[in-house]
Amino acid sequence: MSTNAASFPVLEGFDPFGQDFLSDPAATIKRAHETAPVFYYEPLRMWVITKYDDICRAARDAETFSSDATGFVPPPDDIKPKIPDTFLADHFISQDGPEHTRSRTAIARQFLPRELQKQEENIRRIANTLIDAFIDKGRCDLMQEFCYPLSLNVIIGLIGMPPERAEDYRLWTEDLFSVLTPKAKDAVSKPMGEDERRERWTRLAEGQGFLENFVAERARCPVGDLASVMLQAKDQAGSLAMTQHGVVRKLHELIAAGNDTTANLMAHMLVYMGEHPEQDAQIRADKALLPKAIEETLRRRGTSPGLFRVTTRDVEFGGVSIPQGSLVWLLFIGGGLDESHFPNAQAWDIHRPNSDKHLAFGHGRHSCLGNPLARLEARVAFEELLRRIPDIRAVPGQKLDYLPTLTVTTINHLMAEWTPPVRA
Repeated sequence: MSTNAASFPVLEGFDPFGQDFLSDPAATIKRAHETAPVFYYEPLRMWVITKYDDICRAARDAETFSSDATGFVPPPDDIKPKIPDTFLADHFISQDGPEHTRSRTAIARQFLPRELQKQEENIRRIANTLIDAFIDKGRCDLMQEFCYPLSLNVIIGLIGMPPERAEDYRLWTEDLFSVLTPKAKDAVSKPMGEDERRERWTRLAEGQGFLENFVAERARCPVGDLASVMLQAKDQAGSLAMTQHGVVRKLHELIAAGNDTTANLMAHMLVYMGEHPEQDAQIRADKALLPKAIEETLRRRGTSPGLFRVTTRDVEFGGVSIPQGSLVWLLFIGGGLDESHFPNAQAWDIHRPNSDKHLAFGHGRHSCLGNPLARLEARVAFEELLRRIPDIRAVPGQKLDYLPTLTVTTINHLMAEWTPPVRA
């Protein structure tokens, strides 16, 4: 791509890896909406689209905005033979056209709301087992002791994976999101030190081997879990919809997306409740408000900042011309903060009438398949937390530390406190 970057609109001071943006991008996005709703970010050679209607238009136009736009920080040479050349090619987020349709169709039925309702009692059981372990302490790291283990155990149970490797699954999730980086001509890889690069790819190679063995075993001896369903799914022609290699990649992606996004949704919701005492009291008094609080949290904070695309032709947005071959970041969180759709967008308001029109789960053919599961988990988790620990709250004033990624919103720790129950 030959372009004159000096003539492109920019947003001064924009840093997607800075903690200010990671912890709350609202102020930066507001400034973008007012001054440069479509702008160019030179360090990563990418365009950023921030307005609701523009994001939706781009997400629906798969012919112009190709999904083959996500790469990874390269593994060290000695680890590279353990990683398939197509490591990301089979991921939902990187697929276009028929390949994406076949992969999505193979598992879509398992994520229909009526199918997932069968998981509700299992989610309650997991939630209460976790609560039992910390309820008497009066304080815990809610991310590490509840949010992450809850969402992880739900998704691996659905897939059918052995629970004794849960700690490894969590590490592999963080490793995968950490090595993801934009992929496009002239794009610059995200910064990563050599020690971190080796550590993350060493674990990812181990995870690759583990998943390959697991899928091979399920192919030999299928059971009633999601992994078996994926291996047996047929396309319209009656052929297998996915190869074993494709199933390995989908499982890695499902584990990563299934435990990270929901966990961070729950964490942000507790934080917002603590910052809005009147609404917090309303939710605790009427648990029927939980779904509205979940939607408003998704709108205000989202679970993924956005996804990448690459333009297949020149295209114009709001008078700005984006050249063919450009890397584009569709900033979904920007859509949720668009004042033209959500007045007073920076406020967290559980009574907002259109909160559910957010873009937190994407838009178009790449909208998140697991969004009904995320909503179910968050609702059930909060029903049980507030039933068992009525006065639980996020510790006020704590500084949240976010993982520097562009595809997910990841909090490392969230301290919560409450009055321990009195035991007879």
